[in-house]
Parts: sequence; C-alpha cells; structure tokens
Amino acid sequence: MLKKNKPLPSYSDGVAAFYAEKQRASSFAAKVNAATLDDLEFLVKLCYAESSVRAQDYEFAEQVGFNVSAKLRTHLHPVVKPGCKAVIGPNIYTVRHVDTSKTEMFVYLEGGAPFGNA
Repeated sequence: MLKKNKPLPSYSDGVAAFYAEKQRASSFAAKVNAATLDDLEFLVKLCYAESSVRAQDYEFAEQVGFNVSAKLRTHLHPVVKPGCKAVIGPNIYTVRHVDTSKTEMFVYLEGGAPFGNA
C-alpha cells in the first residue's frame, strides 16, 4: 500500500531578501551602518509565512537580550544566520535567532526601521 504524502508547506505571505553587511569603517574605525542596499551584500531571497510570536518566544528573546519584532517560517537555507539583515518591503530587520528543522527554519527578527532604497 502506498503512503499518503504530506502536503507541501505554503510560504505565501511575502518575500524576504537576506543580506550580509559589508565590512566598512569610518575614518576613526567605527562601524558604519548600512544606508542603502549598496552597503549590503545580497545572500538570498526566500518566500515566507508569518508565524505568531508565542509567549515562550518573547521569554527566550528577553533572556538572550533582544526584542522580537517578527517571526518568519521559510525554507531551510544555510546562508541565513544571526547577524544577517532581512529586507521586507520598505523595512530592514536584523536576524537575531534561527531555529531549524530538517526542511524549514524559523527566523526571529528584530527592528523594522524604514530603509533607504529597498
């Protein structure tokens, strides 16, 4: 007898572009924040589904030392790591934590400030 296949997950809430910050410093060696997409190195674009942020997620974030602005569920991709930047629409977020399973990942984002030429 054939096994019944599980339906494929749907990531239909939007597309997030993930970037790494280019190593730039000011004349006195201070880190310079990205002002445009030219200041970032493109990594990958992934479709996502928004996930609700549970009470446990807020508690975890508080213990680790950040505020959760959004939680995304998307395909597993090895280049998305904490410290990356995520641009969703006109806003930029910092990837603060990534939970993975065999086929997908949950990405915890902090921030959400309007961003230059996104």
